[in-house]
Amino acid sequence: NGTEKIALIISRGIDTPDETFKFLLSVINIDTFSDVNEGMKSYKLRCAYDYTIVNQSKTISDDFKDISRKIEAIAKNDLEIPEKLLDISKSSQSAKGIIPRMKPLAAINWLTRNIADGGTPYYFYQTSSGVVHLKSYKEMLNDIHEKDDVYSNNPNITRYDKEDAMKDTTQSAFQDEKFTINKVVSNLNVSPFKGVADGIYRSNKFSYDIFKKEYKASEKFKASDLSNSLNKFASIPKEYFNNKGDTGKNYYINLNSGAFDNEEVNYNTVVNDTIQEKESYHNRLETITQEFLIPGDFTIEAGKVIRVLLVDNAFEEKVHEDDTPDPMDRQNSGLYLITSIVHTFREQEFMSRLVCKKDTHIDDQSVPKEYFASTDPERTIDLIGDKNG
Repeated sequence: NGTEKIALIISRGIDTPDETFKFLLSVINIDTFSDVNEGMKSYKLRCAYDYTIVNQSKTISDDFKDISRKIEAIAKNDLEIPEKLLDISKSSQSAKGIIPRMKPLAAINWLTRNIADGGTPYYFYQTSSGVVHLKSYKEMLNDIHEKDDVYSNNPNITRYDKEDAMKDTTQSAFQDEKFTINKVVSNLNVSPFKGVADGIYRSNKFSYDIFKKEYKASEKFKASDLSNSLNKFASIPKEYFNNKGDTGKNYYINLNSGAFDNEEVNYNTVVNDTIQEKESYHNRLETITQEFLIPGDFTIEAGKVIRVLLVDNAFEEKVHEDDTPDPMDRQNSGLYLITSIVHTFREQEFMSRLVCKKDTHIDDQSVPKEYFASTDPERTIDLIGDKNG
């Protein structure tokens, strides 16, 4: 009747409280109902957290000054999300404005688009722990999951030295399995053509202040000016920034510096100051998308960064004489941001499917192809997570 709830608890074991999913969900739809056999019926339930249902029941309209605090207030007061489940970063940007009549989640998404952290965008999302986050891309870059380990599809990777007491123990075998990538599905987008249209590399901005009657034309932006990235090198050669036109993407901003007394900053000004950087950061995350299927992990979450080392299919599968790993895929290895996770439970199997993205590479894309064909595996391992090369 629309008021049913289910409590779902999934755990690896009673002695592992950190490896547990606990959900209290509302049933929002029954997608499939069938008679499996006599005396047995099957349902497929679509469930959601209560705040998504609360969101459907109201619209809000209110003024704001501190954007991140307003987002927190909407989440806590309008969506009724418990404070213990909120992780809201404090933005250094303040701007005055009025939220038009919108649903609470739509208002949060609108406000989120209006703030930046060092030019990087913010994201509002929920993880499998139940916590709702507001974090900037810049913050995510420093949140590395299992920073001392590397996820790899190489079965021959050596994680422990010969003298290490952990070598060849049950715990080492568990670690090897935990960080093994069982399957890789790639969605490469290394062509610069779409990026040009999206303003990833270069763009222009035009603004007009209707209060002061001032027009500013052609404020140019180049992606080479960006300083925050997962890896060290851009996805296209440096020469591309200088040899192509800069009018492929244009932004047009209406300003009103007289909207409030005392020339208070309004949200239009905040958008105007950072829109080119934010859109470039956001869109270039689509450079390379990978899906990694790994053994089930209760602790891994979206919004975290992982270190990935992939085997290069161009090389034969073998171990070097000194027991070092096989040559690696230098184009696709590196630091990745986890953007979504699907956990799957089947009988005695638990798997996690990670959708991961990266905006940059561990190698300079301007150098000859032979540079990438280096068979020195340690060179690749050292560069993963090292932006200094």
